[in-house]
Amino acid sequence: MAENTVPVTLTGATLAISATLPEAYTQAGYESTDMVYTLIGEVENFGNHGGTKQIVEFTPVDTGVVTKMAGSKNYGTMNLTMAHVPEDAGQVILEAAFESTNHYSVKMTYPSGRVHYMDVLIGKNENQDGDANAVQKLSIDLALARKPVKVAAV
Repeated sequence: MAENTVPVTLTGATLAISATLPEAYTQAGYESTDMVYTLIGEVENFGNHGGTKQIVEFTPVDTGVVTKMAGSKNYGTMNLTMAHVPEDAGQVILEAAFESTNHYSVKMTYPSGRVHYMDVLIGKNENQDGDANAVQKLSIDLALARKPVKVAAV
């Protein structure tokens, strides 16, 4: 399927997780036959991911003009919200990953066929409870440890 030329919804997007890390953090590494991804079910909201760059400032006394320089980069944290389904295989991996210090691989597939591969640590695993009409949910944070590998739709 070709890339979008107009805005589209995320309906049909999926997220999958693997405890296996790629041999190389490239498209070929993430698409290796050694990588097995397990779909994470019942995701309601993927949250955001992408980079932010620290802007470092320095003001020399002689000019008083603020000089700005590029500093460190942070590739962000995806704040997932999902209906809690204790037997969902992907959710089981997420909950186990929170107890681990290991990195995990995730694969986000967009309706267009575009894919983002990410190296993540699980930074949060919280139950979201509410009133009698609320769906029991999980709130999971995926902290991106490196720049995502983005693969265009074919």
